[in-house]
Amino acid sequence: MRIDSPGLTTDIELLRLQGSVVTEHDDHLVVRTDANPTFWWGNFVLVQDAPRPETVAHWVARFEAEFPHAEHRAVAFGAEGGDAGGWSGRGWEVEVDVDLVSQSVPAPAPVAEGVVVRALELDDDWEQSAHVGAHDTAPAGRAGRLVFERRRVTAQRALVDSGRARWFGAFDGDRLVARLGIVRLGDLARYQEVVTLESHRRRGLAGALVRAAGEWALEDGAVRRLVIVAEDGGPAIGLYRRAGFSEVSRHVGVSRPPAG
Repeated sequence: MRIDSPGLTTDIELLRLQGSVVTEHDDHLVVRTDANPTFWWGNFVLVQDAPRPETVAHWVARFEAEFPHAEHRAVAFGAEGGDAGGWSGRGWEVEVDVDLVSQSVPAPAPVAEGVVVRALELDDDWEQSAHVGAHDTAPAGRAGRLVFERRRVTAQRALVDSGRARWFGAFDGDRLVARLGIVRLGDLARYQEVVTLESHRRRGLAGALVRAAGEWALEDGAVRRLVIVAEDGGPAIGLYRRAGFSEVSRHVGVSRPPAG
């Protein structure tokens, strides 16, 4: 199945590296991550074509047949376009993501005074990373979210240990306040999980992390393009464009809990 989105193709490759099973059919893929069943975008159906209202029932049924015990529904489309109204009109959340690429190290960004940017190495670094990932969760759901984030951290550390990846953090003293990862995938390198705590936004931390990770990814000479994905219309788009990234494609994801 042909997918023209570098964001989606690197998503699939990253999931494979972290133990997900990808089953290919003529017009769709089924992605399954048994080690983390609550990871919506590790357990989903990826469709080649743009979303159309008349396909909603078909793809919902396909997802439910593949994931009969899932507590979510998630379908991705390898191209933007079509008509997503048939999904949003039935209560699904529709997200359009923008794939951006750069062939050079991102432009430098100043770092706030007192903040240090470095690779995550210690057990405490990774535990803090799990908490940063869960920081925006309501108290009632925080324990469950931390279980999910710690599973992701385990997979991320395995990628780092393999030599393919590096996760970087911005530390205000001993406290991790922003982090991201990057993974080398042949001639591409894909950024992952860009998160900054609300208390430390608009201080240049994300830009500094993007540059540090880009420098590491390009230093071995094999990587030719850096790939980053951002939500259409979101605040990160401007940051990435200022850093030298250009849009090359878009893709769509639709999701919802099983009821409602």
